[in-house]
Amino acid sequence: MIANYHTHTWRCNHAEGKEEDYVRNGIKRGLEILGFSDHSPYIFPGDYVSTFRMRIDQLDGYVETVLDLRKQFQEEIQIPLGLEIEYYPQLLPELLPILRDRPIDYLLLGQHYLGNEVNDHYNGHLTGDDTLLKRYCYQSMDAMNTGLFTYFAHPDLFHYEGNSDTYQRYMRQICKEAISCHMPLEFNLLGLELGRNYPNTLFWQIAAEEGCSVILGCDAHKPEALLNVSVEQKALHTIEDLGLNLVDKVELRKI
Repeated sequence: MIANYHTHTWRCNHAEGKEEDYVRNGIKRGLEILGFSDHSPYIFPGDYVSTFRMRIDQLDGYVETVLDLRKQFQEEIQIPLGLEIEYYPQLLPELLPILRDRPIDYLLLGQHYLGNEVNDHYNGHLTGDDTLLKRYCYQSMDAMNTGLFTYFAHPDLFHYEGNSDTYQRYMRQICKEAISCHMPLEFNLLGLELGRNYPNTLFWQIAAEEGCSVILGCDAHKPEALLNVSVEQKALHTIEDLGLNLVDKVELRKI
């Protein structure tokens, strides 16, 4: 592994450690690229406050910290500035000008919720509802077609216990759309380490059949995650067994 584009900070309220420690561990790991992509702020209606993303008033501090680290470690590692963000079609137009006014290098698509998180389904919750699976499929495809996202983080996050044929049909649509949009898919190392419902072997079998490009993502929520070589090796064995098209780096898409 020479590049990790999926790194969080304490601002998301569920990560820990100093940003500099992530960078130092990335260098120790031998990474050439360490991209920060903490959970993007969003402007929600009413008095709703998200508990798993930075506030809008923390954005400039985040940008300044990453840019300072880029300058400090410029001789040792590349540090692009990114955000992980859901595609909330009704809310994104208000946010995009704010992000475009900052030197953001890339966005990762991390579709944790349908619709939006105020009053809709969390995609990591177990469900057998085909309607929700269909919505996840089409919202994800709409997101990829915006051209805003560098890659799709944990695309197999949706936790479904229904009919296998139905799952395969919708996930194959996502994989085909990823090919059409030249969108790499992330094999998520945090999910593998913690034994979550993703990485989902069935999803990745489909991705292999469709010829999708796959990138490893640490999804680091603590500095030590960048030193977990054993989980990377486990992922590589699976990727090799399935015949997935693994890429080391991705081309960043400016927003």
